[in-house]
Amino acid sequence: MTERHPQPIRLLIALLLFALPASAAVAQTPSQSGTLEYGEVITPGMETDRGLFDVHRDGDRYFYEIPDAMLGREMALLSRMAAMPAGTLFQMLPGGDRLNETQFMNYDTQVVRWVREGDRILLQAVSHAQTAHPDDPVAAAVAHAGFEPVIASFPLMAEGEGSSVIEVSSLFTGGNPNFGLDRARRELWQTRGVDTDRSHLRFIRSFPTNIEVRNVLTYHADRPPHLERTGALSMVVNHSMILLPEEPMRPRLADPRVGMITVETIDYSDPAQYARSKQFVQRFRLEPSDMEAFRRGELVEPVEPIVWYIDRATPEQWRPFIREGLEEWNEAFERAGFLNAVQAHLAPDDDPEFDLMDARYNVVRWVATPELSANAGPDVVDPRSGETIRAHMNMYHGVMKRLHWWSLTQTGPRNPAVQSLELSTEEMGGYLRYVVSHEMGHALGYPHNQKANSAFPVDSLRSASFTDEWGNSGSVVGRTRFNYVAQPEDGELRVHRSVGEYDKWAVEWAYRPIPEASSAEEERPILDGWVRARAHDPVYRFGYGNDFDPYQQTESIGREWIEASDLGMRNLRRVVPNLIEWIGVEGDTYDEVMQRYMQVLSQWNRIITRVTSAVGGLEEHLKVVGEEGPIYAPLPSEEQRRSLLWLAEHVYETPEWLLDPDLLRRFEPVGAVERIRWYQVNSLDQLLSPERMERMIEQQAFRPNDAYSLAEMLDDLRGAVWREVQSGGSIDPYRRNLQRGYLDRMHALLSDDSASAPPPPGDYRPDLEPSGFDGVTLRTPFHLHQSDAVPLIREQLELLGAEIRARLNGAGDSRGPGEVAGMDRETRAHLREVLRRIEGMR
Repeated sequence: MTERHPQPIRLLIALLLFALPASAAVAQTPSQSGTLEYGEVITPGMETDRGLFDVHRDGDRYFYEIPDAMLGREMALLSRMAAMPAGTLFQMLPGGDRLNETQFMNYDTQVVRWVREGDRILLQAVSHAQTAHPDDPVAAAVAHAGFEPVIASFPLMAEGEGSSVIEVSSLFTGGNPNFGLDRARRELWQTRGVDTDRSHLRFIRSFPTNIEVRNVLTYHADRPPHLERTGALSMVVNHSMILLPEEPMRPRLADPRVGMITVETIDYSDPAQYARSKQFVQRFRLEPSDMEAFRRGELVEPVEPIVWYIDRATPEQWRPFIREGLEEWNEAFERAGFLNAVQAHLAPDDDPEFDLMDARYNVVRWVATPELSANAGPDVVDPRSGETIRAHMNMYHGVMKRLHWWSLTQTGPRNPAVQSLELSTEEMGGYLRYVVSHEMGHALGYPHNQKANSAFPVDSLRSASFTDEWGNSGSVVGRTRFNYVAQPEDGELRVHRSVGEYDKWAVEWAYRPIPEASSAEEERPILDGWVRARAHDPVYRFGYGNDFDPYQQTESIGREWIEASDLGMRNLRRVVPNLIEWIGVEGDTYDEVMQRYMQVLSQWNRIITRVTSAVGGLEEHLKVVGEEGPIYAPLPSEEQRRSLLWLAEHVYETPEWLLDPDLLRRFEPVGAVERIRWYQVNSLDQLLSPERMERMIEQQAFRPNDAYSLAEMLDDLRGAVWREVQSGGSIDPYRRNLQRGYLDRMHALLSDDSASAPPPPGDYRPDLEPSGFDGVTLRTPFHLHQSDAVPLIREQLELLGAEIRARLNGAGDSRGPGEVAGMDRETRAHLREVLRRIEGMR
């Protein structure tokens, strides 16, 4: 090793070191004395853990000995919660939630590398937003345009045999923002920096491919989530640093017609004459153990299966169902040619090296929180290829309450098993199995497929033989829960969902090896052919969800949306009068009954949202160049009008079925009238949105003789909301509220201040995401006051005013407080106020 001090100085240092305790001797830092001899820093009494880096410990001090071979190698950095104080709720949950959402938003993986510059070791962040082949001259330009931020810098303390020694004791507890809370959470809890006296390392462990760090991190906090008088927010954090493969997996290019979570980069080595982004699907690396057998069409086991470990904190009765939810995906992987691709095991309790926070393991954590949810995803992904290195799943204890809510409101009338407050182990276990299967889809790389919700006709969903074979939806990853279409008279049907036909196809598309291709580019035409062969079957379609396509709405089911909604409403009407009998427990409060009543309202609102989307709606069918037909096709005008009339009947007419005073007065003294107003007016506001008006105006412009025009919709809506003006009689308080909501919405539309010139259509905005550089994206703002919407709205108000005046004149001119010609006092006052408001809007 190179001598760095003259001999007299070396002798003096040695004498001083001899006179000091061992811990004090090591306390020297290179900033004081320069780089030291290896033996002066790493002393015989230290604890050493050998692995990716050798980790040396001397009391509270930790040293990394980084092999030269690891300098420059890319590694994933993952920071997660191991334990949190009570009261954080959804802001942050223990069991694997990410510590710093800015670091891992949308499943992006933070990649780092260790670099030596002179006598310093740098930890640098690595970005793959822009790439180029290292042998391509443009690689130099890419490097100049993407200098990597320095996360931390360390003085080189000593050199070993082909290694560099640094001290990392304060890296994880000294307030470095890359290893602490993100800004949003710091602001939420009003933290004022890390208290280093109350923060410490618990351990650093080294394994062959990863380093695991566990530490307690304490912030000064003015508004901590729990025990506010302490002025502190303490948490246990786990940091993982995982070596990425030296040889990246062959990526698979994404296709918008097959929904996948993706990683994205601009490849400047691409021969295209512009900066073109590439998207790679996120997936586990599955390789056939016997390629020749695979080529013969035989099922083969993968070289490395996807192994999951189930948290031992999981209540024993739920463990078998969680395992079933994971392993039921094996049927899908058989489509891709693999046998036993997914394996689930209970976490070992006899292996001292095993830790659920270890980044080598895919884990299902059971989290003690009332949070009504679960989550999962690939949280360590190689951005060079899309390979999922590690995935997680959190099962929150509170999800069981939500499952009971949904099952009761959607299937209660035909499913005696949910007609009580407590479900059997088999019933709830089946629901948990579905949740795990759904979340497993995310971990495998699949986002919510909203299009799959409407894959099957309504009459098929009422058939036991059909649902036994095909299930309730094309995908278990779609956001719909149970079969609310089936009726009690349909007999016993499958209640919940499982891995669907779309899921099996999507696994085949993403995971089946294509040995005849030598690159991702050569795979592309083969994969395209697979998609086109199924393009005409709605079962194999994907959609992220939007507000204009009734075929891809959240929590919807069945292809014929009006018929499905009718049947769903029929079931809801059966639930309400039975709530006390089904849910009430002798001697308990009515809180549980009230919660189920509110869930009935939520389900009603979900059905309303789906039908509303069809008015001015379009069907989206994702396609690429070379496929026939449009991507966006307007819905038939008669179906749009049927949807408006459905809203008139099931929303704008007073929902008497929700208004049983004998039920409501058991859990609230007042609130029913205002609650119904909110749901009705909210629906009205959604229906009268500028975006919907824009679609209807354009549909009429393109199809003047075959469109449900905005004028026709407004006529139908006026007739529905103001029905009593034509038919006579008094107007009940619910309908009066609805009518005032109608006026408020019209006034808001007429008052919209859009006088300034809008930005030009197709305004080019290079967003932060690489896709922003792909070219011009059409973003055409709708200028409400320069459209047909405003004159048509004014026309509606004029027509309404004339009708009300005629009605009042027909009722006589008496201003007495009593009823006149079938109209009560409140109705007369209401209509006169309406006229005054209309006059004020001219």
